[in-house]
Amino acid sequence: MASGCPVAYRARSPRATPLYRLFDAGEFLARVIMHVPEPRRHLVRYYGWYSNVSRGKRRKAGAENRDVEGGDAGPSSRAARAETRDARALRRSWAQLIKRIYEVDPPVCPSCGTEMKVIAFITEHDVVDAILRHLERKQAQKMRAPPS
Repeated sequence: MASGCPVAYRARSPRATPLYRLFDAGEFLARVIMHVPEPRRHLVRYYGWYSNVSRGKRRKAGAENRDVEGGDAGPSSRAARAETRDARALRRSWAQLIKRIYEVDPPVCPSCGTEMKVIAFITEHDVVDAILRHLERKQAQKMRAPPS
């Protein structure tokens, strides 16, 4: 396409004032390139209820309302309540799978029968080894010598 060749552009909408428009090739490219975003730029922008500003204001107002009321009012929208239910269901699912496979209920305390909660995941090998050594020592102290 030479720089002096005209480019014919036809509008999509039949109600557009000029249905066909002629552009110089350079001008047409400049107008098209104007709509191409820069690299790593967001193509989707949220307005209204879904905008970051709107969500931040709602979150701040919710936190202030909870402080004034003196308690956690819980999620206000239907979508937030559904998301909370889904999160709870996912947390319960690992325990149900272990119960089905090993026939033990992991969140139930073996000595008193109350429900236990996961408070931390330990992933460092040294810490796990120290805990296991401590438990082995404790188990060995509980064991008595056989009667003579």
